[in-house]
Amino acid sequence: METPDTTLDQANNVEAGMPQRAWRQHITAFVFVSILGFFLAFWLSRPSQLSQLPVDRLQSLNQGWVDEKRCAECHEQAETFWETGHARTLLPVTDADSLKLLKQMNSFLESQGTPTSLHFDDETVLAVHERDGTTSQIRLDWCFGSGEHARTWVGTLTDSNGATDEVEFRWSWYHDIDGFDITPGQQQQAGSGYFGGLGLLFDAPKARKCFACHSSYLPVESGKIQTSELHAGVTCQRCHGPRQAHVESEGEVTDPFWKNATQLESIHRCAECHRRAEEQPEADVHKHNGNIARFQPVGLVQSPCFQGSQMTCLTCHDPHLTLKAQDSLGIWQCTQCHDGTESKHVLCSAGHETGCIDCHMPKIKMDSPLKFTDHWIRIRKESESSP
Repeated sequence: METPDTTLDQANNVEAGMPQRAWRQHITAFVFVSILGFFLAFWLSRPSQLSQLPVDRLQSLNQGWVDEKRCAECHEQAETFWETGHARTLLPVTDADSLKLLKQMNSFLESQGTPTSLHFDDETVLAVHERDGTTSQIRLDWCFGSGEHARTWVGTLTDSNGATDEVEFRWSWYHDIDGFDITPGQQQQAGSGYFGGLGLLFDAPKARKCFACHSSYLPVESGKIQTSELHAGVTCQRCHGPRQAHVESEGEVTDPFWKNATQLESIHRCAECHRRAEEQPEADVHKHNGNIARFQPVGLVQSPCFQGSQMTCLTCHDPHLTLKAQDSLGIWQCTQCHDGTESKHVLCSAGHETGCIDCHMPKIKMDSPLKFTDHWIRIRKESESSP
């Protein structure tokens, strides 16, 4: 195969021994090939849509967006999808479910004698904290979380550059205790500063990352989140892309991504929010670290089941159904492969016929009142993290 250097040598020889017209043709061809090679290298090295951070990809999804009520006209899955946790992972603070929990929280805070209280009017919820004669407050705007595990509230504010910052409220509701406790990642002792008693202040980049994993379209202008245009929740077009052309063509125009996705591409689409393995510090990825159970793809890709097959998140989960409706705690997922027809795919070497996940994918307790199913599927040793 010729290199650019040998091609140049040939061009020089042509210049000495061939007519000028032929020499120009060779030089023109060389320049064309060089330019073509440059653009090809640029195209192949550019970040793909999958490799982009969610906050980047979601800023352009409005192009070709369609009313998602149209999906149910042809896709029966869309009729039940709106009951799923993904669809309800971000709500305005005034949503009925959000307000109900906040009013319960206010009674809890009062009963605990905390210096924090909530104040309600028709369209606003204020969190107020009293400390050493000083009053601080923040308007709560959004409720994060589907309620499958927890719900946390945030307030947004504009910084000196016009960008959207966020205050993560200090108190959250937890499903497992059906009650309230300190928000995950926050200290038991309230911090100092104006917002210390109310929660943690996140700068604009971190605030955008929070919203990016709980929304399907995130318009941002000069760092400011355009909340009036935001599409809350992880909905149809977050995973399938803008569907206007699909609807207008009555289904003729389709997106081949899910049909053609490789095993890792499929996993990585979910891991945009549930975290890719390479985003976790390598030293943290070991069987004795129960904290990585919170990030399901991190554990899954370590599993022999994953490494020895083509399984993905979709092998066991149907994102169009609620966890209850898809029987996420059943054994049918395991017996798709472990049906006893092959020696390496025995049903259960311990002789059990039910409760696969109790042994191989137990729930791991976090520091807060949270438990996450460990997706590092394996035969566990007694020395490893236990529920």
